[in-house]
Amino acid sequence: MKKLYSNLVLKAAIFAIISFITQISFPQSKAEWDGYLQTRFSSDFSTNAGFSIRRAKLWIDGPAPACQSIYFRVQGIFRYQTYGTFMLQDVYGEYRMPVGFLRIGQFVPDFALERQQGDALIPLIERAAAVNVLIPAGDTYARDIGAELVIEPKGSGFHTSIGVYNGNGGNTKSNQDRHFLYTNRTVYNLRFSDKVSWTSGFSISYRDKKDLSFPSILGSGQVFSGEDFRWGLETHLKSNNWEIQAEYIQANLKSQAYYGYYIFGNYDLDKFNEIVLSTEKLHVSNPSYQDAPWYIVGYTHFFNAEKLKLMTDLRAQYLSNRTNYSGTVQLQIFFN
Repeated sequence: MKKLYSNLVLKAAIFAIISFITQISFPQSKAEWDGYLQTRFSSDFSTNAGFSIRRAKLWIDGPAPACQSIYFRVQGIFRYQTYGTFMLQDVYGEYRMPVGFLRIGQFVPDFALERQQGDALIPLIERAAAVNVLIPAGDTYARDIGAELVIEPKGSGFHTSIGVYNGNGGNTKSNQDRHFLYTNRTVYNLRFSDKVSWTSGFSISYRDKKDLSFPSILGSGQVFSGEDFRWGLETHLKSNNWEIQAEYIQANLKSQAYYGYYIFGNYDLDKFNEIVLSTEKLHVSNPSYQDAPWYIVGYTHFFNAEKLKLMTDLRAQYLSNRTNYSGTVQLQIFFN
C-alpha cells in the first residue's frame, strides 16, 4: 500500500512538471494545468468499511500556440479500480467557431446530461448508475475515439451534436470492422428570468458491432453482437439557489431492453451549505445490481466553493428480504 501511494504521488509530480515545462516552452499558448483529488471513507454499515482514493485527476488544456481557434486537452487519472496506475482519459483537439466547435480525439461522447457535467461539480458524490452503466461507453470510463460536431449559437439556448466514433470504447485499438458508433444529443434552454431557466432534450446512439463486452449491463463473461440502440430523455430546472434534474436512459441490445432513471433536487441553505435529495433505479442483467430503487440524502459544506468541499452521502435500498445501506464522506481538493 505504501508503494502504491508513493507511485501515485510520483506520477502526479511528473505530470505537474511536464505541464509546467509546457507552459514555459509555449508561453503564448496560455495553456494551464489543473486537477483535483477526491478521498473518501465509505461503509455499508454491515461488513465493509474503509478509506479510498476515489480519483486523482490531472489535465492540461488551452489554446494551441499556432492558432487561438484550436483548443487542446490532455487528461489523465489515477483510480482505485486500476490499483493506482495512471490512465489516459481525454486527449483531443478542438476547432472553435462562433456557432460551435469540431472536436477530434478521445473524449466523452455527447450523450446524457449528467455525463456532460463534471464529477467535481455535481451535487451528489456519484453520478447515477443509469448514467454510468447505460451510456454507450459506460464500460470504458465513458470515453471513445472519434469526431464530434457541436452546434450551439451563442445566446440561442440551442445545442445539438453529431458524433461518429470507433464504437469500441476509450484506450482501444482503431476500428477494424468499419462499423461505427453514431450519437446525437439535442437540447434547448429556456430562460424564464435572470434567476430561473429550464433545459430539456434527448440523446440517441446507434451501432452494429460484433463481440463487444458490456459487463456492467450483461455481467462478466458475456459478449454481445448485433444492433445496439440507446436513447435518453433529460430535464433540468435551475434557479439561483436550487435545482431539479432528472433523466431516463434505455439501452436496446437487439430485442432486450435495459433502463434506468434518476431524479434529484438540491437546495443551497447559504453559500457554504447545500442539501440534496435523490432517487435512482437501474434495471440490467448484471446480478451485482439489485432491481430496486435507491433513496439518497446528501449534504455538502463548501470551504472554498468547488475548490475545497466536504460531502456526505447516505443511501438506502429496500428489498423484500433486507435493506441495503451505504454511507460515504468525501473530501475534494483542487490543486490549482
